[in-house]
Amino acid sequence: MSQNNTIFAFEDAKNKISVSSRKLYLYLIWTTIIGIVLAVVLLITLLVFLAALGLSITDFDLENIYESAETLIGSGLLTSGLVMVILLVIAILALIIISIMSYVQYYRLGTGFSKLHASDPRTETNRYISFGIYGYVIAVVAGIFIPGTFGTVVTLLGNVSLAFGVFLVYQLFQGYAEQGRFKGKHSIILFIGIALNVVASITIFFNDYGIVGSLVGFILMLIGFRNLSRDIMLVEPPKGEAVPKKDV
Repeated sequence: MSQNNTIFAFEDAKNKISVSSRKLYLYLIWTTIIGIVLAVVLLITLLVFLAALGLSITDFDLENIYESAETLIGSGLLTSGLVMVILLVIAILALIIISIMSYVQYYRLGTGFSKLHASDPRTETNRYISFGIYGYVIAVVAGIFIPGTFGTVVTLLGNVSLAFGVFLVYQLFQGYAEQGRFKGKHSIILFIGIALNVVASITIFFNDYGIVGSLVGFILMLIGFRNLSRDIMLVEPPKGEAVPKKDV
């Protein structure tokens, strides 16, 4: 591969990583917005049904939601709440679509790092980053079709794989900085966010702190993907090679 082709491949890989990171950042924002809308619609639906029955929120049996829902539906209020039901379906479908789109971008992110290694094999860390990200995608998709505890364990292992890959991304930037090819300061915040989600997904089975941990981890992932999208474009080609200037 000639010098110009190597540089072009390196810049192309950087661009793919940046674009995928940016899209993951945006998808996380949309997931947050839709999640809030979904929660609000659920709450309003419940309050409307209870008010129509002359009940309060304390009359809703949280320990037997199925029977409580049957009571509300059997009361003839289903028609009046049809709009709410439609909104719920739309919000859930939107979350499913965004989740699928996110998995596609994770795969492309892994492909970007794989191409980065191919164009810059001197940095060995690149080789294993894509393995960690691909492992996450495979495990999460497989976890959907594996029922019960085994599916949960597979998904958890996928998140561990992603955390491993993202930690190597941090080390990759450290290496670039030592080589003088990255002048900024890449944060480890993305790894912390994903690692926190891994811990929270286990803790949530024992206490409510897991929910708080997931929310904090989610926010850190937002910031982390935004930073990765920006920082990767600041990395220079291997020393002794310069990106040719484009004609204006």
